[in-house]
Amino acid sequence: MQTFTASALVAFFGLANGHMIMNTPTPYNYKGTSKLVQVNPLGEAYPFPCQGNQDIVSVTSITAGTEQLVKFTGGAQHGGGSCQFSVTYDYPPPSDPSKWKTIYTLIGGCPASAAGNIPTSGTDPDGRADSVHCGNDSGTECIRQFNVPIPKDLPNGNATFAWTWYNKIGNRELYMNCAPVSISGGASDTTFYNSLPEIFVANVPGKCSTKEGVLNIPNPGKFGKVLEQPASGSEGSCPKADGIPFFGGASDTGSGAGATPVVSSSTLSTVAVPRTAATTSSGIAVVPIEETPVSTSSGIAVVPIDETPVPTSTGGGLAVIPVETATPAIRPTPVTGSGAACSPEGTFFCFDSTHFGHCVNGQAVPQAVAPGTTCDFGGAAVKRRRFGTKFFSF
Repeated sequence: MQTFTASALVAFFGLANGHMIMNTPTPYNYKGTSKLVQVNPLGEAYPFPCQGNQDIVSVTSITAGTEQLVKFTGGAQHGGGSCQFSVTYDYPPPSDPSKWKTIYTLIGGCPASAAGNIPTSGTDPDGRADSVHCGNDSGTECIRQFNVPIPKDLPNGNATFAWTWYNKIGNRELYMNCAPVSISGGASDTTFYNSLPEIFVANVPGKCSTKEGVLNIPNPGKFGKVLEQPASGSEGSCPKADGIPFFGGASDTGSGAGATPVVSSSTLSTVAVPRTAATTSSGIAVVPIEETPVSTSSGIAVVPIDETPVPTSTGGGLAVIPVETATPAIRPTPVTGSGAACSPEGTFFCFDSTHFGHCVNGQAVPQAVAPGTTCDFGGAAVKRRRFGTKFFSF
C-alpha cells in the first residue's frame, strides 16, 4: 500500500484546492461543463491561452468607457503579485500573444497584498477553496477585487477578456483565466486597439522566466496602477522594464485610472545636508551636500531641500538640482500622470531617466528634468568644485 508523508499530503491538497481563479466576469468552463476551469498555473496540462478553455457558460456585457468589476476565488494567493487584463477579438482564443492587447496593468498587490497565503475560509459551489474577501482594491491579508477601466475606444464586438497573474512568492508561474464578453458603446475601427501593447507572457514552455518578487512587467501600457514597489531583478531572463511606470495615460472612463507609483520609505535614504539653497541665473538650485553622495539599496538618491531656496555660499561641495528659470520654487512643469505616495518629506528621487519627484505633503508628481540632463534610475547628483564639475551616478 502506498503511503504519504504529511508534507506530501499538504502539497497534494494545496495543488488540488489552492491558487486562484477569476470568477467575475464569468470565465470559460466555469461550471456545468465536463472540463472545469482550474486554479492551476499554465503549463503543458493547462496551455496558453486560457488553460485551453473555450466553452461558454455565459457572456458578460461590457460598455466601453465604463469599468468592469473583476473578482477572484482561491486559497493560495502567494503574497499577491502583478497582473494584467487583456482583450482579444479572435475566437477560439489565439495562442499568438500578439493577438492579445493589454488594457490595464497592476504592479504588485494583485490579487492580494499579503505576507503569504491567506487561510482558507470555505469553498465555492464547485469545491474550489476560498479565503476572506476584502470587498475593495486596497485591503490587506484578504482577496481584493478591482474595477478595471474599459477604454472608450475599444472596438465593439464579441471578445475574450483575460486576467494574467505573476505570483510574488513561490514557484515562477503564470496564471490565466479568460471570459467571453460582448463590448458595446466603443469604436467602429481597431485603430486604438492596435496601438495597445501585447500581453506579456513568461514562465511557460518556450518563453522567458521571471524571478521571485513583485514583477515589474515590461511594456505595461499607458493604463494601470503601481500598488507595490517592484523587486529589483524580478525580470529574470525576460526583458527589463524601463523604470517604474507612472501610467500617464487616461482611459477615458472618468474613474481616474492613472497610477499612483508607490515609493516606500524603506527604499529611500536621505543625504545629511543643511536645508539651505541658492538659485542661479541659469535656473539651478544649489544645495550643499556631503563629500560623498549617499546611495540606497534601490538605487534612489535622495536630497532634502527647502521648498523655497535661500541664498547661500557656493564655495564648498554642492548638489545641483535643475529648476524652472521663471520661479525660485523647485517645481519644473509636471508631466501627465498622478503623484506618487512618498516619504520622508522634502526628498527627491527618480521615476525614470527623464523624470524626478519632490516629496511634498506625502505626494510627489513626476516632473521633467532640465533639457540636457538625465535622472539615472535611482538618481544623479552634480557636485561642483573649485576646478570644475564632477558627475556622480549612484
